[in-house]
Amino acid sequence: MIFTNLRLMRFCHPLLSVCKRSYRLPPPNFVSYLDKFSADYDNKNSNVVERYQVLKSNLAEFDELETMKKSSDKELAEMAAADMEVVGESIEELLDEITHQLVPPEKHDDENALIEVVPGAGGQEASLFAEEIFNFYLGYCESQGCQVEMVEVLKNTVTKNTKVVSNTGIVKGVARVMAEGGTNQVFRLLKFESGVHRVQRVPVTGSKADRLHTSTCSVAVLPEPRTVNIVISEKDLKWEFMRASGAGGQGVNTADSAVRLTHIPTNMVVESQEERAQAQNKQRAMKKLKSLMYQQEWGKEQQKVSTSRKLQVGTMNRNEKIRTYNFHRHMISDHRVSQSTTVPSIQQWLTGSLGYDLLDKLREELEQVDRNDRLELLLNTQKS
Repeated sequence: MIFTNLRLMRFCHPLLSVCKRSYRLPPPNFVSYLDKFSADYDNKNSNVVERYQVLKSNLAEFDELETMKKSSDKELAEMAAADMEVVGESIEELLDEITHQLVPPEKHDDENALIEVVPGAGGQEASLFAEEIFNFYLGYCESQGCQVEMVEVLKNTVTKNTKVVSNTGIVKGVARVMAEGGTNQVFRLLKFESGVHRVQRVPVTGSKADRLHTSTCSVAVLPEPRTVNIVISEKDLKWEFMRASGAGGQGVNTADSAVRLTHIPTNMVVESQEERAQAQNKQRAMKKLKSLMYQQEWGKEQQKVSTSRKLQVGTMNRNEKIRTYNFHRHMISDHRVSQSTTVPSIQQWLTGSLGYDLLDKLREELEQVDRNDRLELLLNTQKS
């Protein structure tokens, strides 16, 4: 993180030249950046400039209080120490406020999301773990007031020699997560969950005498906009109509109601046969195509910054191990923030029975890491 709790360090800037600081300090080039920013925007009623002026005033006041704290007058020193606590808290609040304005939330945070979970290494154990993780996120989203729509769930098939278990796991799980009334920031809730999740436990398909087994599953989270503003020319589309497959009834298999849509320039192909009427399936197919094109554009945007940001989101994280679940120790470890937490029962935690406070806490810490990272990039690229 670029904000650090420093107590015995001295910065070169005169406003930051007092030792034994007890509040969070900005990076060395934060003040110089804001000085230049203020010079450029001083006459434009910038709120950042206004808050920075208050910050400078508080920093100067803190310096004065630091001097008073060293006074031989005990009562004066105690009063100064008490005031330093108040001013120090104000400085931290101002730093957060200015940082949030310099590094605003990302534009995709307000979108809906598509989450996909697939098993990795570990055979059937990986399939079982993938199903647990998939259901865990669905439960989390529902607890946040979101609507969950199953898109695709492929169950794992087991052989006759496989030990009988209550579930067989999944080969793939895909769900669409939508905000109730469009109020929740769905993608923001899930964007840092992309990556490889690892479980260490005695296999569910084994016995208690077996050794710990490591399995993985991969999670991908993509934004899915509520309104896709993508213009597609009709001349670039190829429509094909056919009879729907699957169970019959009500004329589903007796008319060309199914639709295949190809976007000729990109060769993207989508299909729809969910509805009974061809016109409805055409609408669904067009929506799918626009969503797919949006996600492709979003992926390109992420690729541009993937080499510079420490935390990447969406499919950029697909091969990065982000979290480990150790059943023997009932411990969840997030490797990006180097934090491990022990819970009363990891099995119950994965079912959501113990709540989702830990997941919220990890998201907030990851957001802070990412915000600081983006601020650091901003300061480095804007150096004069």
